[in-house]
Amino acid sequence: MIDQLGLDPSVPLTALEEVAISKDLSVRQRQFERERRDGWTQTGDTKIVELKVQSVNLDNSDPSTGRVPAVQVDVCVDVTDVDVRDASGSSVVTADRPDTNWTRHTVSNYSWDTHPEGAWRVSTSVDLEQPPCQPAA
Repeated sequence: MIDQLGLDPSVPLTALEEVAISKDLSVRQRQFERERRDGWTQTGDTKIVELKVQSVNLDNSDPSTGRVPAVQVDVCVDVTDVDVRDASGSSVVTADRPDTNWTRHTVSNYSWDTHPEGAWRVSTSVDLEQPPCQPAA
């Protein structure tokens, strides 16, 4: 979904609600609003190279305060084929951008009582400083 929003500016930003919630939704909406306003578009696709589950917590004791089921997942992605271009067609990607990077996503379910299987959304994302993974083959 994230690549789709970068590749096709006609995809409504409300599509983010299918994959993100809370802080992550707000951050990504602002990012895409800024990029679209500036005429930036993406080419190429992000590839998931490695995924490691770090923790699982199914505590749903107080959803009103954010105590909901959550899973932390470290994901390494390969962006070798991804470029972002400005309105004039020039790349805005810096030459020193790494081809791979790790991000820790917290995936939460704020609708556990009514939708335990299908309401999982990324609620936070934090870039990790650790050695890169191998690019996709």
